[in-house]
Amino acid sequence: MALLFSGRGENPAKETIVIPDELRTPIGKTYEVGERIAAGGNGVVHRCTDLGDGTEYAVKFLLDLRAHRRKRFDREKTLLQGIRHDHLIAYQDAGSIDGEQRRSRSSQPIKDIPFIVMMLANEPLSSLVKRAPVPNEIFLAQFRGLAHGLGELHRRAVHRDIKPDNILVMGDRWVLSDYGLCDMLDLPGEERMTPDWEIVGPRFWMSPEANNRSIGRDDQINAASDVFQLASVFWFVVNRRHPTGVLSKADWKGPETLFDPIFKALHHSASIRPADGEAFAAQIDDAILG
Repeated sequence: MALLFSGRGENPAKETIVIPDELRTPIGKTYEVGERIAAGGNGVVHRCTDLGDGTEYAVKFLLDLRAHRRKRFDREKTLLQGIRHDHLIAYQDAGSIDGEQRRSRSSQPIKDIPFIVMMLANEPLSSLVKRAPVPNEIFLAQFRGLAHGLGELHRRAVHRDIKPDNILVMGDRWVLSDYGLCDMLDLPGEERMTPDWEIVGPRFWMSPEANNRSIGRDDQINAASDVFQLASVFWFVVNRRHPTGVLSKADWKGPETLFDPIFKALHHSASIRPADGEAFAAQIDDAILG
């Protein structure tokens, strides 16, 4: 049996979900659930192995099984199925499984726990950067790829949750992952709206618009907000510091030509930043390729 629980710690929470060790999916695949890799507020990620050929993947389970969370998880799956780019996490399979929810003094059966199987990464970008400086020749190519990947994502959605933990190192590529907070552009307006009380964005990496919403403003979170978050990650990679406060060129440790597009993308005003990932990618390309 496998234990699913939320939180960053290694010990089970007061509430856990117990499921069988093997997952069977509608396309006829069977995966064995392995060790826990990561967890957030709504879900948990484990390693899994395709019992047909031995390939290892990552499997994400939804733990918050309320109806609106299920709907968001299903939209994430649909988005993953519909996009392809070398710097976006790749979808592999999906399904659901029955289990048992256990609390300290009780347990009850629970049905239809959804999961998504994706490509397995080596580690999050945050771990790579904290361990040692990243050489210029590595991050320059990855910045270009990630900006173009974001441009591709922006054809379908606004990510809203870009941070170093959601960019994964997969061999020689960095890929953008975790589309659980994406604002899907093809939905009716009323279904795309986030409630005023809900804070949307990654802690410490939120765009100015997301921060302003958290203090009662009605600022809109859009593609330029994603650009701000991705530029914040780029700044972190180059300087190994968070881009907090008033920035200047003296704070920049990377190639001189790359400072201007990243500095502009970190502007407080969304109207001054590149409008979306593709516009940001064009500026990054110009700075790197000349």
